[in-house]
Amino acid sequence: MIKSQDEIENICNNLVNGYLGETAITVSLDEFQKFYTTIGHITKIVPKISFVNLESTVVAQFSNISPQHFNIIGKKPLTEENFHFVSEKHWHGRRDVPQRFLEFIWAEFLQNKGKLLTIFFVSILLLFLANSDSLYDLISTFLIQSTTVFLSLYIIFTVAQNQTLFQDLSLFRRGILQKYYTDDRNVTLLGILTIAMTFLSSGIVYLANVYNELIQKIWFEILSRAFKAFSTALVITLLFDTFLTVANYYLYRNRDVIERNITSNLLDADYKEFRKKTKPDTKESSSK
Repeated sequence: MIKSQDEIENICNNLVNGYLGETAITVSLDEFQKFYTTIGHITKIVPKISFVNLESTVVAQFSNISPQHFNIIGKKPLTEENFHFVSEKHWHGRRDVPQRFLEFIWAEFLQNKGKLLTIFFVSILLLFLANSDSLYDLISTFLIQSTTVFLSLYIIFTVAQNQTLFQDLSLFRRGILQKYYTDDRNVTLLGILTIAMTFLSSGIVYLANVYNELIQKIWFEILSRAFKAFSTALVITLLFDTFLTVANYYLYRNRDVIERNITSNLLDADYKEFRKKTKPDTKESSSK
């Protein structure tokens, strides 16, 4: 609901006088900027705003004025840069734009391109030379079973692990948890895409065999063999890409979490140790 300037001024006066709404106030980015300017004119002080980035929406509060919450929504995910007009802000959560699925796939391909291209071309060559219907049926069954089992175990493992991680307020404040969530979502979509491509590839193999029997031309047989080999090799490569992505991502993620905790503990221990060594000297020097 678009708010007029009179409504904004009325709400701002209520906030300054301690009257709160029953629910959070939902506004657009432009409307929130008007709230910011208006409440500054009324109070004659610089509003200090706390932001919590939930990606789909940003929750804000004029922390030195009122505990009223504002849900700020935009056509695209909002980042800290969108609130450049706020001079004093305290930002919690992710500061950059979440990585899109296609960007995620391309980044993973670039990271594993040597292995994936090798798997792709070797698969095409072997499948083209074999050209066995029973082999294609076996590969399709294997791909569907392995992908569905993997995706189920992955989701269970992710949910179990995230229950512990998502209780870490420090990770959320720095936006690390939201990055983990985005990566989990992209890996899940990659698994679902692999399952869909497996069904599509099975359909392509079936149609190629049907039309090959109808047309019975040597050029079409070669073309259908190449097309079947290409589609199946693509799915095999996608499946291995999913495995490599999960392996790389979770090894990095576990190492990242462990190293953060170890680093904090080591630095804290060093601080306490050196404080103990310097404390007597400080007392002695102060007594002198």
